[in-house]
Amino acid sequence: MHKNMQKLYESLGSYFAFDPHSISIEDFFGDLANFRTRFMEALKENHKKREMEEKIKRAKLAKEKAEQEKQERQQKKKHLIDMHKDGDETGVMDSLMEALQSGAAFRDRRKRTPRTDNRRTGLERSRSRHNTNTMGR
Repeated sequence: MHKNMQKLYESLGSYFAFDPHSISIEDFFGDLANFRTRFMEALKENHKKREMEEKIKRAKLAKEKAEQEKQERQQKKKHLIDMHKDGDETGVMDSLMEALQSGAAFRDRRKRTPRTDNRRTGLERSRSRHNTNTMGR
């Protein structure tokens, strides 16, 4: 069995192009196991890199698509505004219905600041002062 194993190891040496007399069996199989471990780690890293690249690519495409849709909405809105400026009355109802259905009529409105009750309380105070001054006369 020992002679058979030596013969097989020498044939491995010729196959992998190393001198089986200068490198021990333990070193050879240790290096082979080390190579396999590193190779599997490299495969996993490459797979992770591909996934990250695909994820970045999908995010970029989604961002570009969102930008394009945003530009299209702005162009539609601008078209609606320009149509009213030109005085072209044909298709006004259709464009208004389209704007209502798409929601373009409700978007990008300037946000109004909510009214605070400071002005109202100031008026009530001045009225109450005025009423008290006139009552005392």
